Amino acid sequence: MGLREAILEFLACDEASARRAFRDLLARGDVDGQDRARRLDPRDLPWRGSETAAPPAVAEDGDLTERDRRLIERVRLLDDAPVGVTLCGPAYRDTPIRYANRTFRERTGYSLAELRGRNPRLLQGPETGADAVEDLREAVSIWEPVTVEIRNYRRDGTPFLNRVSLRPLPGDDGTITHWAAVQEAVDGSD
Repeated sequence: MGLREAILEFLACDEASARRAFRDLLARGDVDGQDRARRLDPRDLPWRGSETAAPPAVAEDGDLTERDRRLIERVRLLDDAPVGVTLCGPAYRDTPIRYANRTFRERTGYSLAELRGRNPRLLQGPETGADAVEDLREAVSIWEPVTVEIRNYRRDGTPFLNRVSLRPLPGDDGTITHWAAVQEAVDGSD
């Protein structure tokens, strides 16, 4: 299992398996290219009712559910991962970004406040391939995971080739409640 898959597995697992999944992720050794992974501690994994302070762009959102907050906390644990990680809300609300890790924000040039509530297609531009967009759209419509390479654009308009792995996240009742994505710049494009 690669890093992208391990991260998506961690985000998709149930609460009872989260600590073990996070430990397994850290044990991989490739969570961070500069050994910052040692700063991540599985004891910090938030649990239901966590009072961990969220960033202002998140804390001020009164529309977040308890599940939103728990999943956001998991993605925040991956702020220093070498790949971008985003959590998006339900498709019936145009799949808005709930949280994007620091790596994603630095790579794209967008602040969390600029990303929150927007659909990830804000990264698309004039040379974004229609086939990749259609593959993403189809995956969301049929609730299936997908990986595509897509030309995206930073806030300043600079293009980069992005490998995006998208996975639906079911709630306790099996209904898809969120989408998680892992993004990594394809060699030579960052």
